[in-house]
Amino acid sequence: MPNPIHANNRPAPFRDRGAVEFAAEDWAAAPRLRRIVRDIADSSEGSLILEKNRLRYENSRPLLQLIHRLTADLLPDERRSIRFRQPGGADAAWLPLSVLCAAVGGRSVSEYILHRCFTAYLQPIVEPGGRPVGHECLLRPLPEQAPFRPAELFAQAREAGLHSLLDREARRTAIRVGSSLLPQGLKRFVNFLPSSLYGDEAGVEDTFEAIRGTGTDPSDIVFEVVETEPLDHPELPAVFERCRREGIRLAADDAGAGYATEEAIARLRPDYVKLDRRFVSGCEADPKKQRRIDSLLERAARFGGVVLAEGVEREAEREYLRRAGVPLLQGYLFGPASPVPAANPAAYAPPVLAE
Repeated sequence: MPNPIHANNRPAPFRDRGAVEFAAEDWAAAPRLRRIVRDIADSSEGSLILEKNRLRYENSRPLLQLIHRLTADLLPDERRSIRFRQPGGADAAWLPLSVLCAAVGGRSVSEYILHRCFTAYLQPIVEPGGRPVGHECLLRPLPEQAPFRPAELFAQAREAGLHSLLDREARRTAIRVGSSLLPQGLKRFVNFLPSSLYGDEAGVEDTFEAIRGTGTDPSDIVFEVVETEPLDHPELPAVFERCRREGIRLAADDAGAGYATEEAIARLRPDYVKLDRRFVSGCEADPKKQRRIDSLLERAARFGGVVLAEGVEREAEREYLRRAGVPLLQGYLFGPASPVPAANPAAYAPPVLAE
């Protein structure tokens, strides 16, 4: 049995193709493990191949089915006594199988991904006068299922190495919902983890194929880098460029974390730069926040970026942002995220005051 590695180690992100090895501390659990593996392999039509204690998979679906079955059928002690690793050299970490069995709200992360146990809600993005220009697609539970926090689901998926697969299914869902509910010409802001695409050309092409398959105009799609990912990764410019070649627009958060972040935004030149809600709340009465807003508008103008202020909840905030020249706004003042777009998001906004 290999020496166990500390449980805080995370597995590498699982991709559509790869391999997994197993070893057992308590070999009493091994027959059950082998039976489950054989069952999934036999039903996978050759896309999951068992070679002694190693599994090769040719797409992610049988891998997710296997993880889901192991989560459901093995006892907690068995999951802790079995180890797994993704082959990648002598130093590849052996981790408890329980790492793969992460759950949120009583449902395994693998099941969320396998059965797409989520949907996308739409929150309007408007001009200061209230005219809608698009919607942000936000991950939400299906109406008939128990609620969960999207941030917790992604955090648990990351711990299990499943965040790239979750991110891909979330993107597919957002693209599908946007295509079915929004007319051409309205932007669909779709959150994505750039790290899920690093070195994964198949995952990149899969996303573009999802856009083509729904008949969505790529120029209506805006991929938004989630705030949990840094903007200084060396592969991020290549991901941005690949998306732009398909006609997709890009958005990034302005984290305000010093020179490195400003440098990254200038280098990436996103089409949209989001002003965080912490600079929006109470901005009409806070000179420091006002200077921050002016600075971002000036920096974005250098490369033609459009500033989008999120978290607008009060008319006073909206009015100040309008006067400051912020062209796009998002927040509860214009409507919450909902399963269908508001018939008239402008109705949420009071009339614009005269100068």
